[in-house]
Amino acid sequence: MTVVSIVIAAFCALWVVQATLVFLHLAQLRDLAKLTPPDPPRWPSVSVISAARNEAADIAESLTSRLSDGYPGALEVIVVDDRSDDTTPQIIAEFASRDPRVRPVRVDELPDGWLGKVHALQRGVDIATGEWLLFSDADVRIEPGALGKAVAHCEADGFDLLALVPEFRSRSAIFYVLWAIFMRVIAMAISPDAVRDPASKVAMGSGGFTLVRRTALDATPGLEHLRLETGDDVSLGAMVKGAGGRCDFANGRGATSVSIYDSLGEFYRGVEKNGSSLASLPFWLVAVVFALLGCLEYSPLVALIAGLWAGVNWLAWLGAATTVLATAATAAPLHRNTGLVWAALLWPVGWALMASGILRSAWLFHRRGGVLWRGTFYPKAEILAAQRLKLG
Repeated sequence: MTVVSIVIAAFCALWVVQATLVFLHLAQLRDLAKLTPPDPPRWPSVSVISAARNEAADIAESLTSRLSDGYPGALEVIVVDDRSDDTTPQIIAEFASRDPRVRPVRVDELPDGWLGKVHALQRGVDIATGEWLLFSDADVRIEPGALGKAVAHCEADGFDLLALVPEFRSRSAIFYVLWAIFMRVIAMAISPDAVRDPASKVAMGSGGFTLVRRTALDATPGLEHLRLETGDDVSLGAMVKGAGGRCDFANGRGATSVSIYDSLGEFYRGVEKNGSSLASLPFWLVAVVFALLGCLEYSPLVALIAGLWAGVNWLAWLGAATTVLATAATAAPLHRNTGLVWAALLWPVGWALMASGILRSAWLFHRRGGVLWRGTFYPKAEILAAQRLKLG
């Protein structure tokens, strides 16, 4: 039992490191809603750009929130309808007929070598006139005053890009159990101070809300560089930072929100494209990595149970303490984003569901020989040749 106890204890020690990073990075994280930046001498013009595909259920509420934001400067809302076959085009047209700030664009055919969303965003950039561009998914809601606060913050502190993680909401309780894990992983992996540090390569982007200075985007290779990048949001942040742009990453609770994944099946389908981020690794290696991560994840519970079963008191106490720490490290980022805590108590279930979703997406990618996403198939060779964000 001695060797096994030492191995389990070593994994628990790694958990302590992980939890320490979570709390450290949360302390560095700003909440946009709580910031009080001064008004700029002149409010720059802003173009909000969204790619919309079959968003009939959410786009009206999203557009209403953007048009009601009260931004003090010139505002245009560019909505690119990416081959929708529901009533999304009609809803966009209705808003455009009532408010000249809404500029509708229709995509009827996807060019070869582009992901639909990235192509749609490029179409929006092509006609945008704003000094700032806000890339924001078509189902994201923006609270009144949030856009002005974001622009004022960037203008006051000299940032060229601001990425916000929106407050995530769902009608499904299981989603929050999953989201608790995602928030902990983000908090552990991303240091907001490192994102702000020009000398660091750490970057962040958000499909929900990424505000970019137009001149900073123009200094990069542009969205065409990311035309087949499934992690386009994070890659955009990395691209802007790599071109010398100053970046910030903040919590969007109270400023932006989005409803997502109302069932476990929706989650599994929604992350299918993410398997391509691991495309450079064989599936067996991905499975081995996740097995090791599983050993780390469940080591507190294993230590507690094994210690009690074998009568190794120090191991049982270590397991109990680390289990409490793991729960706290999962609850803190979840509460910061959603105001909830209860879902963090089920973190062992959440990790199993999250891991199964990502493993499934990687397995489907290798089995299919590419990504099937929103009705279009993208071959593996094409994805690998254009991949910018590589996790493997």
